[in-house]
Amino acid sequence: MSLLIVNADDFGLNESSNLGIIDCYERNALTSATLIANGSAFDQAVSLSAENPGLGVGLHFNLTWGRPISQAASVHSLVNRDGEFRDRKSLLARAALGMVNALHIEKELHAQYQRLLDAGIQPTHIDSHQHVHGSPAIFGVVARFCEGKQLGLRVPWVSKGPTRSPARSLRRAVLKRMIDSATRPWRGKLKWNDQIISVFDLPRIPEVLTDEHYRGLLGGLDGRVYELMVHPVRSAARMRGFTSIGEIAEAEYRYLVQGTLRAIAKEYGFKLGTYRDIH
Repeated sequence: MSLLIVNADDFGLNESSNLGIIDCYERNALTSATLIANGSAFDQAVSLSAENPGLGVGLHFNLTWGRPISQAASVHSLVNRDGEFRDRKSLLARAALGMVNALHIEKELHAQYQRLLDAGIQPTHIDSHQHVHGSPAIFGVVARFCEGKQLGLRVPWVSKGPTRSPARSLRRAVLKRMIDSATRPWRGKLKWNDQIISVFDLPRIPEVLTDEHYRGLLGGLDGRVYELMVHPVRSAARMRGFTSIGEIAEAEYRYLVQGTLRAIAKEYGFKLGTYRDIH
């Protein structure tokens, strides 16, 4: 039986994200969430996690939003002159050019992980905000950390499905080559997913998501461990300034709180669980 991990990103980002995630968990629509250590609603997320101990909570390693947990001067290759993280495009370009110090990545990863431990959370796994650890320069640091802590790791594998445009097809080809290179030295050494799927793999993202859309995502998969990545939020309007996918995230929320996803997963022979369930 294949394992399906339904993981909600951006736990701790703000109240709309936190409450959306917990609503969906209470409707048995997700099994896991990843907590952003420097999120504006981190403390609320910690409290909600304590109230819902069955929810697996991992670290949503963040290098592209807000300020670092470490002193900015001690991780200066990761931040701009104002001591804030650079955006994703800038970070990945600098990483590709060798302008990001691996010791700075490691230091900030330790700091974010430790903040979860200090809050009483034992992380199930690590993924990253905006999939930045798909970069070989960042992936190696995160993989080494996960190996040392015996943690699961989300790999942001590139989808095998159709793309919505030629530009997206080209971007996917570049990303696939990058991720294949990053993961090659670690194959067989880590607990990770065989594939990742999300509504972004649909040929077109509709305003209203239905059971059929999720049947399309879950049907025909050919691996052993899958992650269905979701971003449920109660209100798209309240996500302005936090994310560019607020409308999609609210559509995910409206579908997931209906509580039918678990039954669909069972139709396709999936056992639902967390990264702790990977053997």
